Amino acid sequence: MATPRVIVLGGGLSGMAAAYALAQAGWDRVTIIERGPELGGLAGTFETDGHFYPLAYHHILHRDRGLLFFLDRIGALPDVRWRKISMLFQLKGRMFDLAHPVDFLRFPMSLTDKLRFVRLMLRCFGKSDWADWNERSAAELVDTWGGPGVRRAIFDPLTRLKFNRPCEEVSGAWLGARLHFREGSAPLGYIPGGNWTKVLCDGVTRLLDDASVQVRLGTSARHLVIQDDRVTRVDLDDGESLEADLVISTVPTEVYQRLLTDARPDLDHVRYTAVVSAMFATKQRVTPTFYWMNLASLDCTASGMFMLNALNPTIGAPGDTCLNIMTHVPNRHDAFFHQSDDEILAGYRADFHRVFGFELEPFWTQINRLGMYAPVFHRGYENPPLRDAVLANVYCAGNYRTFPSIASTGTALVSGVDAGAAIVADHGGTSDLPEAIDGYRLASMPRA
Repeated sequence: MATPRVIVLGGGLSGMAAAYALAQAGWDRVTIIERGPELGGLAGTFETDGHFYPLAYHHILHRDRGLLFFLDRIGALPDVRWRKISMLFQLKGRMFDLAHPVDFLRFPMSLTDKLRFVRLMLRCFGKSDWADWNERSAAELVDTWGGPGVRRAIFDPLTRLKFNRPCEEVSGAWLGARLHFREGSAPLGYIPGGNWTKVLCDGVTRLLDDASVQVRLGTSARHLVIQDDRVTRVDLDDGESLEADLVISTVPTEVYQRLLTDARPDLDHVRYTAVVSAMFATKQRVTPTFYWMNLASLDCTASGMFMLNALNPTIGAPGDTCLNIMTHVPNRHDAFFHQSDDEILAGYRADFHRVFGFELEPFWTQINRLGMYAPVFHRGYENPPLRDAVLANVYCAGNYRTFPSIASTGTALVSGVDAGAAIVADHGGTSDLPEAIDGYRLASMPRA
């Protein structure tokens, strides 16, 4: 008997993983609709001078089981190398690496608060389940285990850089989960010889091709036709219509709501930040060497700077310094998001001069505007249900369903797998992917 016709809205990592989970279970009528020229979404890349670069910074986390599982599945995990990186705080004209004892001691915070900061980090490293903090704020978390001085010195600047909100308005569960992942202190992974997100997206695309998943690129859904609380047809921008028995929406909730006839107030709590991400390639040497710098003084145009070649020395051509300077913007309607390229580049070059004391002289630049980059995990945030609350044959996946984990490539993949596995289960089948991902562990971490 033929399997149901499934339309996957969005060809980012969640959509790719959802389609793969269905294909692995034997479902053979799955179609992905993606408006871009290739699959990948926010994990996509651009090419310059024969080299591939990410739209914004990406790295591999050693606890990101979903990502590691898929890298293994496409045969790329043996190529991953791990490197200890430097994360710097730029504060009042000085740079601090809080993982370095000397820098930690000279950081402008009292000795008592420094001891409290260590206590906070140890508590978060040891706690994996943050469900009991869903209704509590990041301020309460930091104040309880670290203290107000730690919050004001470190975490209020960080949440403002990330979400343009103080700790009082950010979820404690999200911050606890992020600190548990040890993103700034554990080694990060990359794949030598190129950009690893392209390796991932190309590899998963091959898995879908091998499974005969249909992919429609260069078009997007224009409207969902609904009869008796079910989507029966998806009308596309190119004028074609596709019959649907089931739909998986992996597009942002704002996009999903525009496809519907009736308003959906149950999704209104999901709000997205935007990102302006500029890539610079230069032959200049930049010191000190760092991978990640938070501009914690909050007096720059940018939120952060990333020296991509400090993690992956093979990105770009030999001798290139590849910088990603970026800003988290409150939303895509913000005035800064719509500034001209020249205005944005002028602001970022001024930031660079302020931090390093000399002019940035790139031989190419690329600006990427990502209008709905990540959901704001505010205090009291709740994941929308996996099964749509109104439409009986619609399932939901995407980075807005990854709370409280950090929104990463791996959590996006797992969100898609969960949606695909739920469909299979609801139709009497089983999928072994969720269990395989949950039990996945790294066998080794080869260093660069």
